[in-house]
Amino acid sequence: MRLIENIKDYFGLAKLNSLLSIKSTREVSFCNLNNAKTIGLILALKDETDYNRIMSFIKVLKGDYGVRNVSALAFYQDREEPLFLKSKLSFDFFLETDLSWRKEPIKLNCKSFVDENFDILIDLTDSFSIPLRHLLLVSSAKFKVGRYSEINEPYYDFMIDSEHSNCNQFTQEVIRYLTMINEK
Repeated sequence: MRLIENIKDYFGLAKLNSLLSIKSTREVSFCNLNNAKTIGLILALKDETDYNRIMSFIKVLKGDYGVRNVSALAFYQDREEPLFLKSKLSFDFFLETDLSWRKEPIKLNCKSFVDENFDILIDLTDSFSIPLRHLLLVSSAKFKVGRYSEINEPYYDFMIDSEHSNCNQFTQEVIRYLTMINEK
């Protein structure tokens, strides 16, 4: 079984590399959190605690920063939907069964998400995930933000070097840096 997963990873990485080699026509537009009207969040969801943290972060973005539209798309790495995970207005998800053989997300909600022209797209994952990197590459978001690492450089417009693996602490750093950005 692991051999099949390794083959899928190989072809998934090959697809990512081919997408990276294509020049993007997307125009990067820096955006301060206080001026953002639409924000997209992508993440790998592990459990109900992660889900609750993300819902709290969405409330902060909407309540404290006045972002009108915050949408989250989570990858739950399993074949079956857990009981706690239900699609809501600002939160959607996809499973392993929603991936192509090259680990590309093929669910309709993923297509809608990447077509959305977010002011800011924030990747909250702390590890490399082929399905989420694919979403990052094909997203038409104006400004893409995520964790710093050399492997992440081609995917983001702005990276935050964080020692925190805790989602709450990382989201606080995201807020701090995105409120400091000068758009000029």
